[in-house]
Amino acid sequence: MAEKNEADKPQLETPSLFGSCRLTITLMCTVAAFNSLLMTINLGMVIVCMNKGHGDSNGTETEGSNCTANPEFQIQSACGVNTTEVEDVRWDKTAQGMLLSATYYGVVSMQLLTGWLCDKFGKTKLIMICGSTILGVTSVLSPLIIEYAGVPFFFAARVVKGACMCCMLSPVLPLLRRWTTSKEQGLLVGLAFAGCALANAATYPMAGFMCNYSGWRSIFYYAGGCGILWSFAAFFLIYDKPGQHPRVSVKEKQYLHSTQKQDSSKRTKKVIPWSKILLSIPVWSVVTTNFFFFAATKGTVINLPLFIRDVLDFSVTENGIFSAMPSVLALMIHLIIGPLFDWVRAKQIFSVTVVRKIFHVIGTLFPAILMFTVSQLPPDQKYIIIGLITIGYALFEVAWMGGFSFAFMDMAPDYVGIIQGINNTIGLMPGFIVPVVISNLTPGGTSQEWSYVFLMFGGLYSVACLIFLLTGSSELQSWGKVKDVTKEGEMDKSLEKMIA
Repeated sequence: MAEKNEADKPQLETPSLFGSCRLTITLMCTVAAFNSLLMTINLGMVIVCMNKGHGDSNGTETEGSNCTANPEFQIQSACGVNTTEVEDVRWDKTAQGMLLSATYYGVVSMQLLTGWLCDKFGKTKLIMICGSTILGVTSVLSPLIIEYAGVPFFFAARVVKGACMCCMLSPVLPLLRRWTTSKEQGLLVGLAFAGCALANAATYPMAGFMCNYSGWRSIFYYAGGCGILWSFAAFFLIYDKPGQHPRVSVKEKQYLHSTQKQDSSKRTKKVIPWSKILLSIPVWSVVTTNFFFFAATKGTVINLPLFIRDVLDFSVTENGIFSAMPSVLALMIHLIIGPLFDWVRAKQIFSVTVVRKIFHVIGTLFPAILMFTVSQLPPDQKYIIIGLITIGYALFEVAWMGGFSFAFMDMAPDYVGIIQGINNTIGLMPGFIVPVVISNLTPGGTSQEWSYVFLMFGGLYSVACLIFLLTGSSELQSWGKVKDVTKEGEMDKSLEKMIA
């Protein structure tokens, strides 16, 4: 339906994407996505780096340490933070799981507020710059917090980093909605979120390299510096709307205005249809799918360095490389799926809903099968295990880019921010649940314990596959367009006041 509406409008020649302002803003979103993950997911390799070489094979106390070594993990099971040797900072399994999950407390807590602010006021640039600046400063200060304040304060810092990460990522779709058309949506949105896949691919090898040559502290310093530099660049390069950009060409501005649905440049007051959103089956289909899907994908990528350390017995450098392999392949698939989805959609052989469900099944069913397979393989098949995990994880991009994830842009294009906020508030909760669950499932770090983890991942993918396949939709909803404030239901108004 959206395509037909645009086809009825006067068609202007598409201005070149190369050198355009919409490409510049998309690339800035790519770097923002990269930096937000670079500053948050690096903790897994920091933990590996901190604990390399600590403890002996007999599990005796390492000289100069105030903790007791665990022979299985080569780490300390007592969480003495300030110890007598340089870089002698170690956490037990419980502390590791708690700190890995801390970021998502902040992410989840800010999703709804950030989405509401983006839809209500449209200040996406301001939100992203504030988030990047605070996240960068917190990253730079992290080594001091770890060494002199301890685990509770670093946990609080990780929660703050999660909130700032949300402020960097949540405004991306509302921002790009004003800078893309349906013809370029898959390409530009895919390019913007390619920063996430690129960060997953690059963070672990970079962290492993820095660990060997400059220590774990440099991992935080480098990431924080990237975030602060992005804030300065964003001040000059990002603008909320084409009409506000001082350097956008007249041709590009006319093209964007002619092909987009009415963007309330007249400052028409927007009333969010809360009751219709909250009672929508398509909305809840995506939200619940995202919950199980995110638990599987993020659980895999966050805990992969720990699995490799515990079971596969690779060096720190090899760990960084092999931990990055799934994300490298995912990045390649990510860059292909966006344009492929646009091409299939443009053919109009199937409805958008059917196309998304086809992509979704491919990106969830096959990873489920591969995770079940990994759970049954012995540790001596470590290269086969790495290969299957790499393929299984990377295929999630098919479901992410072409399946359920961006269905909101089809069903309710004018309420992307707020629905995305609801989606991520619930859908990202596994971020702070799964690391703790895994740390409790793997107290000894044995291959048998980790096999249960991969069985769990396979089950999560399977549930995610079924939910969207049976209940999902990408059809434009009756409430999906902005309406002027006239006679809106009292329930919607009262709900808006409660949220505000």
